[in-house]
Amino acid sequence: MGADGRCYRVGRVFLRGEASHPVKRFTGLYTGPYFDPTTTANITTQLGTHAYLPCRVKQLGNKSVSWIRRRDAHILTVDRYTFIADERFQAFLVEATDTWTLQVKYVQARDAGQYECQVSTEPKMSHFIVLNVVVPKIEIL
Repeated sequence: MGADGRCYRVGRVFLRGEASHPVKRFTGLYTGPYFDPTTTANITTQLGTHAYLPCRVKQLGNKSVSWIRRRDAHILTVDRYTFIADERFQAFLVEATDTWTLQVKYVQARDAGQYECQVSTEPKMSHFIVLNVVVPKIEIL
C-alpha cells in the first residue's frame, strides 16, 4: 500500500501509491499509465511471416515503453530505439490507438516464447504476450 494506504487496480495490475490528479477510469480513479485490458496475450504466426505484438498503453505521459524477450531478458527496444543487432525487430507507435507494436520480421522457430511490454513507471508495469510460431506441413497425395 502507498502512503495513503490505498492500492490501485489497473486491469490485471495492482499499483501502490497516492493518486494526485484523479481521472475517472473504469472502476476507479487513476492518473498514470495503464494497459488496455482488451490487449491480446497470445499471437500465433506462421514461420517466415511477420509477427506484430501489440501493447496498448493508455495515459503513457512521459514514460517509456520497452520490449523485452523473456527467454534471455534481452532488451529489444525502448520506445522507437532498437537495442538488438537483429534487424528483424522493430517497435512502432500507432498514436491513434496508443498501441506500441513489436514487429518481428521473417519469424523463425526460435522467436517463439514470451515477450514483455514494460512501462517505465516505478514500480515497473508489464504486459506479457506469448508468440506462437507454427510450421506449415505439406503433404503430397
